[in-house]
Amino acid sequence: MSNEIKEALYQRFNTNSPKIEDAISAYVTDANIATPILHYVKWLGANGVSPAYSDFEGQSPFWEVEYNGKQHFLVLNDENNICIMVKAAFTKDFEAAICAHGLQDVVLDNLQYCSRRDGGNCGNCHLPSHTAGVDEVLFGKEIKNLCCGQFVSFDNPNGGTVECIKRLLEE
Repeated sequence: MSNEIKEALYQRFNTNSPKIEDAISAYVTDANIATPILHYVKWLGANGVSPAYSDFEGQSPFWEVEYNGKQHFLVLNDENNICIMVKAAFTKDFEAAICAHGLQDVVLDNLQYCSRRDGGNCGNCHLPSHTAGVDEVLFGKEIKNLCCGQFVSFDNPNGGTVECIKRLLEE
């Protein structure tokens, strides 16, 4: 997303701490994108969780959620572009739980990679500035340059992907 769009979204949201449902209604006009996200937010609410708006100037508007001890974010990147980022601990228990549900391909297809290697700025990164990403072995595959924040990012998830996200969070 361009800096101009980020700034415009920041200015739109910074004074009123909007609910995620209102932001989706205002900026996600494609029903194929909005509907699964709204169902997801409703599912969170039914489980006693309400996404909290986070206000960081210069970043895309996002809502932070903790469900079942797992942190994740809903990020509004642009009109008709929203992402659910799930923080994952790439442990043997995580891998076993993912494999038990047959979700390893979904996870592997949605890993977040470090943008530093390409000269980008990674807001999630806690590595020294000269370091670019981490290497992990997941599901028996060597994965290079992962974001050290260990996020699995789902851009514009459809209904099936939202169901997978729910299963990830239930583990």
